[in-house]
Amino acid sequence: MAEVPFAEATLQIFRGDREDGKTVDYRVPLVPGMVVLDALHWVQSHQAPDLAIRWNCKAGKCGSCSAEVNGRPRLACKTRMDSLPLDQPITIFPMKAFPVIKDLVTDVSWNFSVNRKIPPFQPRAGVVWKMDQRDVDRVQEFRKCIECFLCQNVCH
Repeated sequence: MAEVPFAEATLQIFRGDREDGKTVDYRVPLVPGMVVLDALHWVQSHQAPDLAIRWNCKAGKCGSCSAEVNGRPRLACKTRMDSLPLDQPITIFPMKAFPVIKDLVTDVSWNFSVNRKIPPFQPRAGVVWKMDQRDVDRVQEFRKCIECFLCQNVCH
């Protein structure tokens, strides 16, 4: 029986800060079901312990692992490695719409400060509010936001 070669991928990861940076290549062994965040954690634990990555839930609920994978804004925890072309390096950059703090971590604090300035909706007292179901559905779409800010990064 012929031995199956061990599958690997090359990640070109941005390393640096707002002043200067470059990409560094890392070879990562692939396992079934692996996502980009798993590959980044492998690099962090085996090759570059100082690699800065922001993440929290690994379930697509918090939005903190946002990055540009092969030039497209994506959540690293939801981007499967087997969905990417593995015959060429996979590029991983911080979101370009925000200032880089270090490596893949960006400063999104501006979004939170603007959000604090928006007053909550206060219906006038004594007024009966009736909403069409289409309007309710539209509002619900925005309530599902996980604050990954990928929508802002699309237009960098």
